[in-house]
Amino acid sequence: MKRISSAAIVFTVLVALSNTVSAETPSHKDARTFVAQEQMGRHLSTFALSAAKRTITYAMIAKKLGSADASSAVSSEINALLPQYQPKWNENLAAAYEKSFSQEELSSLVSEGRSSKYAGKVKEQQSEIGRYMQSSSEPILIALVTEALKATLSKYIPK
Repeated sequence: MKRISSAAIVFTVLVALSNTVSAETPSHKDARTFVAQEQMGRHLSTFALSAAKRTITYAMIAKKLGSADASSAVSSEINALLPQYQPKWNENLAAAYEKSFSQEELSSLVSEGRSSKYAGKVKEQQSEIGRYMQSSSEPILIALVTEALKATLSKYIPK
């Protein structure tokens, strides 16, 4: 009997999950709309650059290019990769808001924005939302930073 490789199993699971149809609840739809309207995910590139700067790989790039050029090169790679990572980041943000707010609150925030009587709750919930994002989105941030650093290395540091 042949053993199935781990990669084949993971691939099969990913294909299966990508083909599942999920019904979007009104609350999730409002959470997604709120995240988009308020541009909640706009700091992903800043978080990614900050995380990249704490790596040994970044230090190697900075040693070769200089601090300013390294920052610019890595930032450029991060920005080029954002279309690939931003949607999942925003989905996780929407899930965090959906978890922290009721349907009524989300609906009010979408329709009334900062004039909503629930606008103050957005600030109150930031630490909870931050914890949720840290646990749910760390893999996204790691993947983005890793890919950006690899791309920067391949362009600027010959082997």
